[in-house]
Amino acid sequence: MVTLHFNGNLVDLLPRQFIKDSLVRFDLQRQTSVKDLIESFGVPHPEIEKILIDGAETGFGAAVHPHAEIEIFPISSASDFLSPSLLRPDPLVDFRFIVDVNVGKLGVKLRHLGFDTLFSESLGDPRIAAIAGCRRRILLTRDRNLLKRKVVDFGHLVRGKRPSDQIVEVIRLYGLRNKINPCSRCLLCNGLLYAARKEDVLGALEPLTKKYYTVFHQCEGCGKIYWAGSHRDNMDRELRDILRRAARAI
Repeated sequence: MVTLHFNGNLVDLLPRQFIKDSLVRFDLQRQTSVKDLIESFGVPHPEIEKILIDGAETGFGAAVHPHAEIEIFPISSASDFLSPSLLRPDPLVDFRFIVDVNVGKLGVKLRHLGFDTLFSESLGDPRIAAIAGCRRRILLTRDRNLLKRKVVDFGHLVRGKRPSDQIVEVIRLYGLRNKINPCSRCLLCNGLLYAARKEDVLGALEPLTKKYYTVFHQCEGCGKIYWAGSHRDNMDRELRDILRRAARAI
Protein backbone atom coordinates (compact mmCIF):
# COMPACT_ATOMS: atom_id res chain seq x y z
CA MET A 1 0.00 0.00 0.00
CA VAL A 2 1.28 3.46 -0.96
CA THR A 3 1.15 6.22 1.67
CA LEU A 4 1.30 9.93 0.84
CA HIS A 5 1.74 12.52 3.58
CA PHE A 6 0.94 16.08 2.53
CA ASN A 7 2.43 18.85 4.66
CA GLY A 8 1.46 22.47 5.32
CA ASN A 9 -1.07 24.20 3.11
CA LEU A 10 -0.99 21.36 0.57
CA VAL A 11 -3.55 19.65 2.79
CA ASP A 12 -6.10 22.32 1.85
CA LEU A 13 -5.89 21.21 -1.78
CA LEU A 14 -6.79 17.58 -1.12
CA PRO A 15 -10.25 16.08 -1.66
CA ARG A 16 -12.40 16.58 1.42
CA GLN A 17 -12.14 12.99 2.67
CA PHE A 18 -8.35 13.28 3.06
CA ILE A 19 -8.08 16.72 4.66
CA LYS A 20 -8.59 15.65 8.27
CA ASP A 21 -5.39 13.63 8.75
CA SER A 22 -3.40 14.80 5.66
CA LEU A 23 -2.66 11.16 4.75
CA VAL A 24 -3.65 9.27 1.62
CA ARG A 25 -3.34 5.46 1.58
CA PHE A 26 -4.25 3.27 -1.37
CA ASP A 27 -3.24 0.23 -3.41
CA LEU A 28 -1.22 1.15 -6.48
CA GLN A 29 -2.85 -0.35 -9.56
CA ARG A 30 -0.43 0.80 -12.26
CA GLN A 31 3.06 2.20 -12.69
CA THR A 32 3.17 5.98 -12.42
CA SER A 33 5.49 8.88 -11.71
CA VAL A 34 5.33 10.60 -8.35
CA LYS A 35 4.31 13.86 -10.08
CA ASP A 36 1.30 12.29 -11.78
CA LEU A 37 0.33 10.48 -8.60
CA ILE A 38 0.42 13.62 -6.46
CA GLU A 39 -1.49 15.67 -9.03
CA SER A 40 -4.20 13.00 -9.22
CA PHE A 41 -5.12 14.10 -5.67
CA GLY A 42 -5.53 17.74 -6.68
CA VAL A 43 -2.12 19.19 -5.81
CA PRO A 44 -0.41 20.98 -8.76
CA HIS A 45 3.33 20.30 -8.98
CA PRO A 46 4.40 24.01 -8.83
CA GLU A 47 3.01 24.07 -5.28
CA ILE A 48 5.62 21.51 -4.18
CA GLU A 49 9.11 22.30 -2.90
CA LYS A 50 10.38 18.84 -1.94
CA ILE A 51 9.38 15.17 -2.26
CA LEU A 52 10.74 12.27 -0.23
CA ILE A 53 10.20 8.64 -1.22
CA ASP A 54 11.16 6.27 1.60
CA GLY A 55 13.14 9.12 3.15
CA ALA A 56 15.18 9.97 0.03
CA GLU A 57 14.68 13.24 -1.83
CA THR A 58 13.57 12.68 -5.40
CA GLY A 59 12.46 14.42 -8.58
CA PHE A 60 9.05 14.60 -10.23
CA GLY A 61 9.84 11.78 -12.65
CA ALA A 62 10.61 9.15 -10.01
CA ALA A 63 8.61 5.93 -10.30
CA VAL A 64 6.41 4.92 -7.37
CA HIS A 65 6.66 1.35 -6.08
CA PRO A 66 3.66 -0.44 -4.48
CA HIS A 67 4.80 0.08 -0.87
CA ALA A 68 6.24 3.59 -1.13
CA GLU A 69 6.14 6.05 1.76
CA ILE A 70 5.91 9.49 0.16
CA GLU A 71 6.17 12.84 1.93
CA ILE A 72 5.36 16.08 0.11
CA PHE A 73 6.40 19.55 1.30
CA PRO A 74 4.96 22.86 0.06
CA ILE A 75 6.50 25.94 -1.46
CA SER A 76 6.58 28.61 1.25
CA SER A 77 7.93 32.06 2.07
CA ALA A 78 11.14 30.33 3.22
CA SER A 79 11.73 28.78 -0.23
CA ASP A 80 14.71 29.88 -2.32
CA PHE A 81 13.35 30.52 -5.81
CA LEU A 82 16.61 31.87 -7.23
CA SER A 83 18.80 28.81 -6.55
CA PRO A 84 18.70 25.41 -8.31
CA SER A 85 16.99 22.49 -6.59
CA LEU A 86 16.27 18.86 -7.40
CA LEU A 87 12.74 19.68 -8.54
CA ARG A 88 13.77 22.89 -10.33
CA PRO A 89 17.38 22.73 -11.56
CA ASP A 90 16.80 25.84 -13.72
CA PRO A 91 15.87 28.53 -11.15
CA LEU A 92 14.28 31.92 -11.61
CA VAL A 93 16.48 34.85 -12.60
CA ASP A 94 14.07 37.38 -11.12
CA PHE A 95 10.48 37.61 -9.92
CA ARG A 96 8.49 38.06 -13.11
CA PHE A 97 4.88 36.97 -13.45
CA ILE A 98 2.17 35.95 -15.86
CA VAL A 99 -1.48 35.83 -14.77
CA ASP A 100 -4.58 34.39 -16.37
CA VAL A 101 -8.00 35.99 -16.71
CA ASN A 102 -9.16 34.62 -13.35
CA VAL A 103 -6.75 36.90 -11.49
CA GLY A 104 -6.50 39.80 -13.93
CA LYS A 105 -7.00 42.44 -11.22
CA LEU A 106 -4.12 40.90 -9.28
CA GLY A 107 -1.99 41.43 -12.38
CA VAL A 108 -2.87 45.13 -12.45
CA LYS A 109 -1.92 45.47 -8.78
CA LEU A 110 1.42 43.76 -9.40
CA ARG A 111 2.15 46.19 -12.22
CA HIS A 112 1.23 49.11 -9.96
CA LEU A 113 3.83 47.88 -7.46
CA GLY A 114 6.46 47.71 -10.21
CA PHE A 115 6.54 43.99 -10.99
CA ASP A 116 6.95 42.73 -14.55
CA THR A 117 3.56 41.04 -15.12
CA LEU A 118 2.14 39.71 -18.38
CA PHE A 119 -1.62 39.56 -18.84
CA SER A 120 -3.88 39.40 -21.87
CA GLU A 121 -7.46 38.21 -22.16
CA SER A 122 -6.63 36.91 -25.64
CA LEU A 123 -4.12 34.34 -24.35
CA GLY A 124 -5.45 30.79 -23.98
CA ASP A 125 -4.23 28.32 -21.38
CA PRO A 126 -1.71 26.51 -23.64
CA ARG A 127 -0.04 29.81 -24.56
CA ILE A 128 0.01 31.07 -20.96
CA ALA A 129 1.64 27.84 -19.79
CA ALA A 130 4.19 27.94 -22.62
CA ILE A 131 5.18 31.53 -21.82
CA ALA A 132 5.50 30.72 -18.12
CA GLY A 133 7.80 27.81 -18.92
CA CYS A 134 10.04 29.15 -21.67
CA ARG A 135 10.35 32.70 -20.30
CA ARG A 136 10.85 31.62 -16.66
CA ARG A 137 7.82 33.46 -15.33
CA ILE A 138 5.76 32.64 -12.25
CA LEU A 139 2.24 31.64 -13.26
CA LEU A 140 -0.47 32.97 -10.94
CA THR A 141 -3.94 31.48 -11.34
CA ARG A 142 -6.94 29.96 -9.59
CA ASP A 143 -7.13 27.22 -12.23
CA ARG A 144 -5.55 23.99 -10.96
CA ASN A 145 -5.55 22.31 -14.36
CA LEU A 146 -3.60 25.20 -15.89
CA LEU A 147 -1.02 24.99 -13.11
CA LYS A 148 -0.66 21.22 -13.62
CA ARG A 149 0.63 21.61 -17.19
CA LYS A 150 4.03 19.97 -17.47
CA VAL A 151 5.80 22.99 -19.00
CA VAL A 152 5.06 25.13 -15.93
CA ASP A 153 7.94 25.12 -13.44
CA PHE A 154 7.04 28.03 -11.19
CA GLY A 155 3.53 28.98 -10.21
CA HIS A 156 1.05 29.50 -7.43
CA LEU A 157 -2.59 28.54 -6.99
CA VAL A 158 -3.99 31.79 -5.63
CA ARG A 159 -6.15 31.13 -2.58
CA GLY A 160 -7.55 34.60 -1.91
CA LYS A 161 -10.76 35.64 -3.66
CA ARG A 162 -10.39 39.41 -3.37
CA PRO A 163 -7.58 41.18 -5.28
CA SER A 164 -6.64 43.06 -2.09
CA ASP A 165 -6.02 39.72 -0.36
CA GLN A 166 -4.37 38.14 -3.40
CA ILE A 167 -1.69 40.81 -3.67
CA VAL A 168 -0.74 40.39 0.01
CA GLU A 169 -0.64 36.61 -0.50
CA VAL A 170 1.81 36.93 -3.40
CA ILE A 171 4.00 39.55 -1.68
CA ARG A 172 4.29 37.29 1.37
CA LEU A 173 4.96 34.05 -0.52
CA TYR A 174 7.75 35.43 -2.72
CA GLY A 175 9.24 37.83 -0.17
CA LEU A 176 8.64 40.87 -2.37
CA ARG A 177 8.06 43.51 0.28
CA ASN A 178 11.47 45.13 -0.24
CA LYS A 179 11.30 44.85 -4.04
CA ILE A 180 8.23 47.06 -4.47
CA ASN A 181 8.79 50.03 -6.80
CA PRO A 182 5.36 51.67 -7.19
CA CYS A 183 4.29 53.59 -10.28
CA SER A 184 7.25 52.41 -12.35
CA ARG A 185 5.28 50.29 -14.85
CA CYS A 186 2.40 50.95 -17.21
CA LEU A 187 -0.87 49.50 -15.95
CA LEU A 188 -2.04 48.91 -19.52
CA CYS A 189 0.90 47.26 -21.28
CA ASN A 190 3.49 46.48 -18.56
CA GLY A 191 6.08 48.80 -20.12
CA LEU A 192 8.50 50.79 -17.99
CA LEU A 193 7.75 54.45 -17.25
CA TYR A 194 10.23 57.26 -17.74
CA ALA A 195 10.15 60.90 -16.62
CA ALA A 196 8.67 63.04 -19.41
CA ARG A 197 9.03 66.79 -19.84
CA LYS A 198 5.72 68.64 -19.72
CA GLU A 199 6.40 70.40 -22.99
CA ASP A 200 6.86 67.03 -24.72
CA VAL A 201 3.43 65.71 -23.68
CA LEU A 202 1.50 68.99 -23.62
CA GLY A 203 -0.49 68.22 -26.75
CA ALA A 204 -1.97 65.06 -25.20
CA LEU A 205 -3.13 66.70 -21.95
CA GLU A 206 -6.58 67.97 -20.97
CA PRO A 207 -6.81 71.71 -20.14
CA LEU A 208 -7.08 71.24 -16.35
CA THR A 209 -4.22 68.74 -16.34
CA LYS A 210 -2.06 71.27 -18.18
CA LYS A 211 -2.96 73.91 -15.60
CA TYR A 212 -2.48 72.02 -12.33
CA TYR A 213 0.22 69.37 -12.93
CA THR A 214 3.88 69.66 -13.79
CA VAL A 215 5.38 66.18 -13.20
CA PHE A 216 4.66 63.49 -15.78
CA HIS A 217 5.78 60.00 -16.70
CA GLN A 218 5.25 58.20 -19.98
CA CYS A 219 5.23 54.53 -20.93
CA GLU A 220 8.11 53.54 -23.18
CA GLY A 221 5.87 50.91 -24.76
CA CYS A 222 2.41 52.32 -25.48
CA GLY A 223 3.04 56.01 -24.76
CA LYS A 224 0.38 56.38 -22.05
CA ILE A 225 0.98 59.43 -19.87
CA TYR A 226 0.77 59.34 -16.06
CA TRP A 227 0.67 62.06 -13.43
CA ALA A 228 -0.10 62.21 -9.70
CA GLY A 229 -3.78 63.13 -9.90
CA SER A 230 -6.47 63.05 -7.23
CA HIS A 231 -6.37 59.23 -7.26
CA ARG A 232 -2.80 59.21 -5.94
CA ASP A 233 -3.85 59.50 -2.29
CA ASN A 234 -5.98 56.35 -2.61
CA MET A 235 -3.13 54.48 -4.30
CA ASP A 236 -0.68 55.52 -1.58
CA ARG A 237 -3.15 54.45 1.10
CA GLU A 238 -3.56 51.06 -0.56
CA LEU A 239 0.22 50.61 -0.75
CA ARG A 240 0.61 51.34 2.97
CA ASP A 241 -2.10 48.80 3.73
CA ILE A 242 -0.40 46.14 1.58
CA LEU A 243 2.95 46.71 3.30
CA ARG A 244 1.36 46.62 6.75
CA ARG A 245 -0.55 43.40 6.10
CA ALA A 246 2.38 41.68 4.40
CA ALA A 247 4.70 42.48 7.30
CA ARG A 248 2.18 41.37 9.91
CA ALA A 249 1.52 38.04 8.22
CA ILE A 250 5.15 36.92 7.82
